[in-house]
Amino acid sequence: MSSADNWTSCCCFYLGNRLNAFAPNGDLHTLGEIYKGAGLEALRGFQAGGTHVDGCGTCPYSIDARPHPQSYFDIVPTEATLSDRQLANLTLVRDDFQRGEVRPASKPLRAAFYFSWGCNLSCTFCYQVPWRDQWRTALPDDLFERCRDDFLSMLQVECIGGEPFAIPSALNFMRKFCADPELASVRLRITTNGTLLHKHMRWLKGKERVSYYVSLDSVGAGYEHLRVGAHWPQMHANLLALQEAIRTDRPEWRLLTYALLMKSGIPYLPEFARFHTENRISTMFDVLRLNRGNEEVVYHEDVVAFPALLDDIPGWRNYFNEALAIFEQAGCSSEAHSLAELLGKVDRARRQPWRNTRPFEGRPLATVEGAENMLRLIAAPLGKDEAAEIGVIDRLAGFKSADLEYGLAAKIVFTGGAPGGGTFGIRLVYPAQLAQESAYSHSILYEMQPFLLGSWREYTADDRRIVDMVVHSTAPACADTVLLLAFMNARPNIRNVLPVAFEIWVE
Repeated sequence: MSSADNWTSCCCFYLGNRLNAFAPNGDLHTLGEIYKGAGLEALRGFQAGGTHVDGCGTCPYSIDARPHPQSYFDIVPTEATLSDRQLANLTLVRDDFQRGEVRPASKPLRAAFYFSWGCNLSCTFCYQVPWRDQWRTALPDDLFERCRDDFLSMLQVECIGGEPFAIPSALNFMRKFCADPELASVRLRITTNGTLLHKHMRWLKGKERVSYYVSLDSVGAGYEHLRVGAHWPQMHANLLALQEAIRTDRPEWRLLTYALLMKSGIPYLPEFARFHTENRISTMFDVLRLNRGNEEVVYHEDVVAFPALLDDIPGWRNYFNEALAIFEQAGCSSEAHSLAELLGKVDRARRQPWRNTRPFEGRPLATVEGAENMLRLIAAPLGKDEAAEIGVIDRLAGFKSADLEYGLAAKIVFTGGAPGGGTFGIRLVYPAQLAQESAYSHSILYEMQPFLLGSWREYTADDRRIVDMVVHSTAPACADTVLLLAFMNARPNIRNVLPVAFEIWVE
């Protein structure tokens, strides 16, 4: 259940039919309404062999699932540790699942609450940061009281933000949860950046079953670069304090860190591995997710989707190999496997022949210059802001909108097939400096069309800001194709500037 963007779902990544968290009158839906609602009913029907349900097709965990996925019921807590209500509900859930019930008699086993997008950090890659000023809704202060009876039957309840330790309603919720003796057997999982844990350890120790899922991504200077506003010495101390508590008086606590594999963190991989192995802290690696508002950060940082980024890091493979060796020598096979899987994806991507094309070492094939001509490239607005302002100011084309989902789509028609044998460059040229209350619009190639984005590079030259994209067409060689390039809102309510020139290059 997520408050800021007002949705509920069976899974964070599910893109199918989802019930809003809040009803039209502003009331929060109950867990029973969500659990037995039409969206989850349709999913249960699909699981039972019924009609296919869209929503999981783009999920990385679905695509990359093992050939023999493990059943959730194989990983639930040992039954001897559960209360009578938990055991009874677990039995009902198993029975519902085995019978293929779409209208279950059971209650949920788990619930995750995104309390709000408030946070004490402004991480460079966080998709929530651009939305925080617009989407301020938080889950209510009385959420614990509303849901307590459901919690008594659950195995786990999760608190997420933003940063839960920086959100008043989340803090209030967690304090009550930890102090409730009837919830002693229900595990509380907290997804946190970990920077504020030292302020709350005393009351957290009032509960034995707590899991800490800590977003870390790097260590030392790499950590502070990515997690703006955080300080590594304090984070280091907080993680060691958690691990010491697990070693001494809270053996049922669990600690796992989570690292998104990003360009800025690659040089720190060996140090990251060494910190975890020396302190016996488990970790796992994953990739960035593309979301509205963080696209250009992904283009700068995601070495799995854009492996050409690694060319900027001398000896990048040595950092991977050293980190893998540290994990393997320490017997951390899960961590080594997690990192090795991503390295394998990087290597497979780098072997694709079209990624070796260098269009910007060639020549410009076509150029569009000037504000009026740039506006002529625009085929349509994206989004529903009818009050958006589009036009030319100080010889710069641009737009202003209160909606972060708003943008303009440029349309380029390739007659007889894409140039450069299917792989070509797009160069966008901007002024190096903009007036106050202006921003560069986010230039985005959404891969729902027959084009793949190979790389996206930003640099300054000759007093110009330049964005170079390498694009590959998947359409038949001689087929007419249409490319749509989006210029999206970088910041609401200020002027978002379009390029002063648009060029197509071939090798």
